[in-house]
Amino acid sequence: MTGVEGLWPHNLSPNRLAVLERKLVLWLQEQPLPADIHEMALHYNSHEDLQLLTQKAAAQGCHFADLQTTVQGVISAKTDNFLDLAEIAGLNPLEDFADAKLLGANLRGLTLSGAKLTNAYLRGADLSDIDLTCSDLRNANLGGADLSGALLSDADLTGADLHRVSLALANLSGSNLTNVNLEEANLSNCNLSDANLSGACLKNADLYQAGLALTNLVNVDFTGANVKEARLWHDSGISDEVKADLIHRGAIFDEKIENIKRD
Repeated sequence: MTGVEGLWPHNLSPNRLAVLERKLVLWLQEQPLPADIHEMALHYNSHEDLQLLTQKAAAQGCHFADLQTTVQGVISAKTDNFLDLAEIAGLNPLEDFADAKLLGANLRGLTLSGAKLTNAYLRGADLSDIDLTCSDLRNANLGGADLSGALLSDADLTGADLHRVSLALANLSGSNLTNVNLEEANLSNCNLSDANLSGACLKNADLYQAGLALTNLVNVDFTGANVKEARLWHDSGISDEVKADLIHRGAIFDEKIENIKRD
């Protein structure tokens, strides 16, 4: 075994590849290997890094026979469902995918409420209609991902990269979006009530008919954003100047609402 090519083929689906790479990383953490290999396993950036990692592990006398059995189980599975593949690999989808590489993965419609996905790499992933309520997505990279219709209420997305993400019809009520990059994101008809958007970048984002009641908007950058028919009520952090500008651009500040019900 000279590298990753000795463990699995190259033409795997994004779901199988994500599960196998995560299994390899966590499996290596359990092996009696030098600290530098453990560190490299946690912070690899590419397929080439993984190849070098497995070569180093093999040179240290690491035997991959037991892992290979699990790998073959994932490769030969008759399903591409992420949860099923994770179970075959002996992984907990709510606990084991923080820092994981999930490029282009298909998690559409899954229930992952409370999942720990800090620093996860989810660029281009299909997360439409997913349930990620109360999940930890701090510093996750979700650039270009499809989160339309997703449930993200009370989730922590502090510092996450959501550049060009689709959050149309998504529910982010009560979520923490501090310092999030939402540049060019689609937030049309999105529920952002009671969310914390302080320091967020919303440059050229689409907030058409979005709901922002009771939202923290301290230092939010609305440059070029479409705020037509976006509804705001008792939002904190908006100066009179910013409020006037948003109204001029089509936002609605509804001071008559007496009761706000979160979905």
